[in-house]
Amino acid sequence: MANCCDMKEGDVFYCEACGLELKVSKPCSCTSGSEDACSVPLTCCGKEMKKK
Repeated sequence: MANCCDMKEGDVFYCEACGLELKVSKPCSCTSGSEDACSVPLTCCGKEMKKK
């Protein structure tokens, strides 16, 4: 699951359906598992994006 708190600078995520690619230029500042952590997975075309 691609949640922003697990993404690192330079990571690339892509959509298998349309080919969209997103590169992380500045990582999220939240902490995984904390109350304020982002919890929505990164999706495109109704499917979860994969890490390259």
